[in-house]
Amino acid sequence: METDCDDAGALAVLHVLADRGECEILATVVSVRDPASAATVDAINRYYHRPALPIGMVKGAEGVLEKSAYASRIAAEFPHRFAPGVEVPDAVQVYCDVLEKQPDHSVAVVTVGYVSNLRQLLELPAAEGHPSGLELARAKVARWVCMGGNFIGDPPHDDLKLGNVNFQRDAASSLYVMQHWPGEVVFVGREIGSVPSGLKLGECLARAPADSPVRRAYEHYFGGKAKSRHVADLTTVLFAVRGLRDYWDLSAPGRMDLQPKMTFDWHPAADGPQTYLKKKLRDGKPNDRYIESVLEELLMQPPGHRP
Repeated sequence: METDCDDAGALAVLHVLADRGECEILATVVSVRDPASAATVDAINRYYHRPALPIGMVKGAEGVLEKSAYASRIAAEFPHRFAPGVEVPDAVQVYCDVLEKQPDHSVAVVTVGYVSNLRQLLELPAAEGHPSGLELARAKVARWVCMGGNFIGDPPHDDLKLGNVNFQRDAASSLYVMQHWPGEVVFVGREIGSVPSGLKLGECLARAPADSPVRRAYEHYFGGKAKSRHVADLTTVLFAVRGLRDYWDLSAPGRMDLQPKMTFDWHPAADGPQTYLKKKLRDGKPNDRYIESVLEELLMQPPGHRP
């Protein structure tokens, strides 16, 4: 919840899917070292009538800190729990507290930013009768859905011509997590919802209530008026909750061979634990406008509404 307004759009979509009874939100953690980002998450949670959701923030010098066009402004404009001097809880502790209480293989972990928190979780040792972070991830998480990578070609090969900031800005954590994650991973690459996908959404928020922190995030991002932005994070959340449906196809299984410079090769393997989304074609053309319409309906649904 920092450098791009689609972070706010994705959280809005997640809340609406929960309002519709399609998922339960267990916690919302941020992967940057900016308390205003956690405050923005809290403000959006409150707007959608979930003020008690656990919130955490990455701790430690390896956490990313980038300038945000909207986070500090949302924190100043909307109520939240993180007044000056109130410390944001450690995201890893939130992960542990939440995961320990869940049934085995029941949780979807969704990352739409950096994976710093996941690295710290996987590195956490067992202590005082509590399992290690690695053991928790293996036992409790059914699937990790990760927004990141560029899956172009067959098999895909990412040479970073399109950029891949979710991996690059904390490259050490990205490399560690890709090498140690113990279960299934589905990647939602940039070609699904970012550049060069061709999908955009956000201008519709000009019709949202003036007290919507999501609308305000898009307005601040664009300097005053809500405009359309890519939907990389929104598509990631939509897949995490609804699955493929008639939205996307799934690649054959394999594994990402991520290199320290954040380039990667994809190695197909019948028993591979990783896959990535692929655009679904309708009459030989991508169904981009259909995906946009699905996301717009969710983004514009009022809080608490159950259609």
